[in-house]
Amino acid sequence: MVDITRAQRIEGWMEDPDLLWLAEQASTHSKIVEVGSWFGRSTRAIVDNTTGVVVAVDTWEGSDEDAHRAILAGKPENWLFGEFAKNMEGLPTGRLYAFRGLSVDATKYYRHMGVTFDMVFLDAAHDYENVAADIRAWQPLIAPRGIISGHDYGSWDGVTQAVDELLPDHKVGGQFIWYKEL
Repeated sequence: MVDITRAQRIEGWMEDPDLLWLAEQASTHSKIVEVGSWFGRSTRAIVDNTTGVVVAVDTWEGSDEDAHRAILAGKPENWLFGEFAKNMEGLPTGRLYAFRGLSVDATKYYRHMGVTFDMVFLDAAHDYENVAADIRAWQPLIAPRGIISGHDYGSWDGVTQAVDELLPDHKVGGQFIWYKEL
């Protein structure tokens, strides 16, 4: 049985049906990357329900979105990463790695290292160009029988357009999660 109680206590926009979907997927995958971790609400749902390793990829500087700018206004540099780190306290050593940087830089690093993942979850910027770039960049790093997925399908036009164009045979789970098994 999955557990999202710690995730529910963390600030964020992801609702319980999507947290539960992530937790259920995490329970069956062992090499997971999450792009766009923010305060760590979804990260916590993933890491608390896998026996494997999770890589959280984010700049921890927010996206070019009004909601992010409002929350980060007046906060000191590194504040958001500090909040994320606090929300990840108590995890076993070696279960979570933070890649602090751009998504495309992370894909270059892991491609160079020969690393693949059995689950990729995309929830960073929500405009068409960034979502499409993330799908294109991460898809080659998914192991056979792995899954690529993301958040905000049907609620952000850029996400919906990119997913519909690049992964026309995707499925929808939870409330706003899109996914495709490869």
